[in-house]
Amino acid sequence: MDPKATTPTPNPLSTRFVATWPDDCSGWQIERHSAEGGGLPHASAEEYLAGLPSPLPSPALASFLACPGPMAAFELDCDGQRKAVGVKLVAYGVNPVFVRQTLTASTLAQELDAVHPVFARQGGLVTFHWGTAGFLDLCEVLGLDPQAVRPRFRPGWEELAEELLRWSCTVAHGMGGSSQSPQGEVWKAVSDLLAMMRVEARPTLRQLDTLRERWEMMDRNGIPRFGELDALVNSDALLDPAADPEAAGHRDRSLAGLDLLPSRYSPGCQTSIKGYRGPISPAGWPDPDDAELRGIAIAPGGDVVWERPWLRDAMQRLRGQGMVLLSLAEARAYLDSDEAAYWVWRWGRHAVLATGALADAVEAPALAYVAAGPAARP
Repeated sequence: MDPKATTPTPNPLSTRFVATWPDDCSGWQIERHSAEGGGLPHASAEEYLAGLPSPLPSPALASFLACPGPMAAFELDCDGQRKAVGVKLVAYGVNPVFVRQTLTASTLAQELDAVHPVFARQGGLVTFHWGTAGFLDLCEVLGLDPQAVRPRFRPGWEELAEELLRWSCTVAHGMGGSSQSPQGEVWKAVSDLLAMMRVEARPTLRQLDTLRERWEMMDRNGIPRFGELDALVNSDALLDPAADPEAAGHRDRSLAGLDLLPSRYSPGCQTSIKGYRGPISPAGWPDPDDAELRGIAIAPGGDVVWERPWLRDAMQRLRGQGMVLLSLAEARAYLDSDEAAYWVWRWGRHAVLATGALADAVEAPALAYVAAGPAARP
């Protein structure tokens, strides 16, 4: 038996849409050919490309074909010139993405947008997830199988991950990915967490530390089932000791955010302190990186302190080494004081990185201090 007859191609040609301009100029005529209908002379994308009059010789084309899966082809045949663009469905991280690739020289995807309604529909899908009806309908027309490329999650986490995935593909999609914004950190942190929850994932301790840093910096408002996700991020369940031997000796490593206010020691910024609740440091603190921490900060509050026993010990030791920890109300009062205004002026108001609701409170006293003139300054 011929092995080519039984071995599936990694890049099958799923559908072919051909647009032609008739002699009577009555408008574009579009034909759809599919494997089921027997209208595809080529079984694979590679064979299809070999039959094009001027295939595009570019590294991008090689990268496009390196993503295994069906390809839909769109053609434009006008005045004897044949242009083509290929479309594949891939998982970008954990989100579904239609990838377009021009297949012939001197071809722009926008040319086919104006001719092929099905091709243009891809651009109309902005916020969608793996189960969105419009997305599934388009996949069916294109002959692409979303179930073949969608991420799979570890047993016990499927329901939690699927709910977070739907939220990530829709609500979080509009938050952007700027690392300078607590909202921008949300999409990155959620994407990292979902990637670690996948069946094939083998997270390392370094990757988990990066996730925890983003987790502390991000805006938590609106994240579904946050309590369950927070417990997962701050446990060792995501780690794979077989993939990262260091993880076996650093069980339950944890991070907590800390807002530093303008003072002698800092212009004001958001940082994180590290804790180990496992065998390396039963008391949980101090981490060598935090042993010299000084200045004035907002004390972590709410349930986070009681859910992380090591953090209560860390706060006590921070006070012992000279750190002043204020409540949110005390922090606002401090930022209204001349002392805070002096340090903001001294460090330079543009160096102050206060976040959230306190940002305006940091800059306001600084402006008042500057306006008072040199006579008011030490």
